[in-house]
Amino acid sequence: MKVQYLILLMPLFFMMSCLEEKQKVSPPQSVTGKIIGMEGDVKLEGKIVETGDSVPDGSVITTSLDGYCEIQFLGSNIIKIYEDSILRISFTDSTISLDRGAAAAVLRNIGTLIQNMDDVFTIQSGTVVAGIRGTSFYMQREDADTSYFCLCNGEIDLSDSNGKFSQPMKNIHHGAVRISEKDNQIEVSRAPMLYHTDSDMEALASRIGEKMDWTHVESSH
Repeated sequence: MKVQYLILLMPLFFMMSCLEEKQKVSPPQSVTGKIIGMEGDVKLEGKIVETGDSVPDGSVITTSLDGYCEIQFLGSNIIKIYEDSILRISFTDSTISLDRGAAAAVLRNIGTLIQNMDDVFTIQSGTVVAGIRGTSFYMQREDADTSYFCLCNGEIDLSDSNGKFSQPMKNIHHGAVRISEKDNQIEVSRAPMLYHTDSDMEALASRIGEKMDWTHVESSH
């Protein structure tokens, strides 16, 4: 009887071993963004792009003085790059870096990216570093030494790239700071809501079929 059971179970053991082996050798799925809206001249690695073009990992996106670009990735995430801006995006490192200009984002599905990255998606603008877990935000490089950051809804760990300060933030309906670096000193001050509106963020969310709920704190899912 035992021998019969073993014979019956052998195909199951074989199938399980094959599945385990397949899981071991399967490479991680790469993430690619897609341009779903734009105006003016938008360049990817210096080449003009169009709506519908892909945005590979590690891309540098540049917009013209009269342009903007909306990039969707992993379904429920969107980044809008405003006019005269330069933004670098690395899906592998879970990092967005704003070198110039302004950008806004609604991030609702970043779990795939951050599951092995200490549970944060990193946003950089000048000296500002924000660790994000499902958030809507707006940021702008006001000049080479000053960055404006508004946490429109969600939670972040805000810090500077030199580790001189760290500040957790949690907002339901907008909360902004201005961070400046002068003479190797970091200055952090509260700031009013500037450059964007509720309607701007609501319109951005609607581009990926999402809604802004100003009654509770967002989280990724």
